[in-house]
Amino acid sequence: MSKVINAVYEDGVFKPLEQIDMPEHKRLKIILANTVKTPVKKKCSLDGIIDIAKDCPDTDLSIHHDKYLYG
Repeated sequence: MSKVINAVYEDGVFKPLEQIDMPEHKRLKIILANTVKTPVKKKCSLDGIIDIAKDCPDTDLSIHHDKYLYG
């Protein structure tokens, strides 16, 4: 049986952060993995794109899609 358990390493001992249903002195294999904090994603804002579109004389930019992308 495999299970992921969050733990803290203190004073040379791994201490689980949650209650574990395990008999005392049970031998286990511990595989260490660092906890990675994922960066907070910034809110996507379309304000810049809307400002660019306001300056464009075309009302439907999709008509000239290839022109704007490829020149």
